[in-house]
Amino acid sequence: MAHSKVMIRRFVVLSAVVVMGLCGCEVADPVVFHWNQGNDDDDVIQTGMVVISDEAENWGVDDYVVNAGRIVDDTLQLSLSYGGGCRDHVFTLVASSTFEDTSPLQLRAVLAHNADNDPCQAYFTFQYSFDLNPIKVLYQTTYGQESGVVVLHLEGVENDRLVYEF
Repeated sequence: MAHSKVMIRRFVVLSAVVVMGLCGCEVADPVVFHWNQGNDDDDVIQTGMVVISDEAENWGVDDYVVNAGRIVDDTLQLSLSYGGGCRDHVFTLVASSTFEDTSPLQLRAVLAHNADNDPCQAYFTFQYSFDLNPIKVLYQTTYGQESGVVVLHLEGVENDRLVYEF
């Protein structure tokens, strides 16, 4: 069963690449797919960057949709949908450098999307993971404590908040 799912997904990806080639997308910049064979359902998992900055617009402003989000251990997991298909897309979680002084502490963040001027219009949904250790280090440096709780406010996520405990 798992093998047939992989074959179907590969067929869909190859079909999309052929269609994109026929519609005039640049073949010189192929889509990069990362197959995670260790996962039972062989989902595609992409990795995004995490930066601490108060200037999110410097990292990308292209459209996307957050389908779901959660924090597991030190990882933010997001299901993201966006259009494209001819160029690599980069997602960056841009977290504020300043915590909001509430209990628990809160931190604003923006998910920046750089589509690299992708002219194609295929619509994809991928799973992305973001290592939250830079936020943990910011907390530890700011407050001098090893463990803590931070409410991460991320636009597009249901209820706009995710709880990060470490």
